[in-house]
Amino acid sequence: MTERPYHILLVSNYFAPDSGAAAVRLTRLARTLRQIGHHVTVLTSLPHYPQGQIHDAYRKKLIVVEERDGIRVIQTWLWATPSSKISRKLISQLSFMFTALIRGLFLKRPNVILIEAQPIFTGLAGMLLAFWLRCPYVLNVSDLWPDHLLSVGALKEESFIYRVARKTVNLLYRRAAAIIAMSPAWAERIAQHIGSYTQLHVIYNGVDLDRFRPNLDTTLFRERYNIPKNQKVIAFVGTFATQYDFELMLNAAKMIQHPDVYILFVGKGSQADLVRQHLASPEFQHVHWIEWLSHDEMPLLWNSLYLTFWAMREHELYSGTIPAKLYEAMSCGVPMIAYGSGISADILQMSQSGIVLNSGGYEALANTILKLLDQVDQRQLLSQNARRYAEEHYDHEQVAQRYLSVLASVVEQKRS
Repeated sequence: MTERPYHILLVSNYFAPDSGAAAVRLTRLARTLRQIGHHVTVLTSLPHYPQGQIHDAYRKKLIVVEERDGIRVIQTWLWATPSSKISRKLISQLSFMFTALIRGLFLKRPNVILIEAQPIFTGLAGMLLAFWLRCPYVLNVSDLWPDHLLSVGALKEESFIYRVARKTVNLLYRRAAAIIAMSPAWAERIAQHIGSYTQLHVIYNGVDLDRFRPNLDTTLFRERYNIPKNQKVIAFVGTFATQYDFELMLNAAKMIQHPDVYILFVGKGSQADLVRQHLASPEFQHVHWIEWLSHDEMPLLWNSLYLTFWAMREHELYSGTIPAKLYEAMSCGVPMIAYGSGISADILQMSQSGIVLNSGGYEALANTILKLLDQVDQRQLLSQNARRYAEEHYDHEQVAQRYLSVLASVVEQKRS
């Protein structure tokens, strides 16, 4: 127990028992902060992700308050939707903003609020609660909005909606006592939007190195998902988001018809229909797809892989993206092949845990994968480098301490 425990309020649209990268990351952070000795309250939505519908045990309820691992978790209703349409997602996000804001008005004042900045409306609810509760807030930026909507063509810079969203997000940035960006590229872009800002920190994601480690027994996992035990599994793992070039990855997968290779895509998202259309073709009979795995199964998945790959689209925004899967793959010692430039490619080169390609298209990706199949010693070296780098840089307990340092500085500045 620390000498001066803080009361930290975490405001997020995603938290356990939701799945997905954000829920896993924030749940792990909250638990670690509690274990360190601080009081943690979470204001979140009723569990609904990724199914897009509220879990059975929580249906027809407006508010559910639970005590989990010493953390008070307050879950409020939202209009959940499985639709990928942006308009429906915005309605869902707005509904949570209103219910979280109303419930939050009755909370005891914390020392500091940590707000997951995405979606925008969650950030707005957190900012208004900080004003009402008269306490500072720290904004955690895991993605850039509304920049993302520009990158996918959903909005244009001159549109009214974008201009309003841009001003709202800039206001969230400026009112924050501190900002934590999960990529240095995000920090640079934030500084461009709001000018000089001294309380801007970069903290990379972390991973539980005890759970995600090499040499786990994957026999039952392979049997459960009909993965042959005598084949090397080559996989893309992650959200099927627009930032990834699935045409390139699928064409590369089509080329890799090797008797010792099992090609796998794991995940779902906005490009799921594209994947489904391709895999319906006879040319892709050797390519397999698992739509969703629980987080508990992920260490076994990574340990089943010979290597993992991804191809990022060329876009200024995407160059700053660090896929959540990178941390887990590194921790499990899985070599990576990344097509594209940016921060994630820089990490692979710096850690010497993977191979980076930025030209040659799908043929270069396919040939690089096939070449590594025969380079057992090289694959082993990449694997060892990946695990070592994860131990040195991405231990989730060290990450939590970095968050705590920022939160503590904000609290103490308020007290002084």
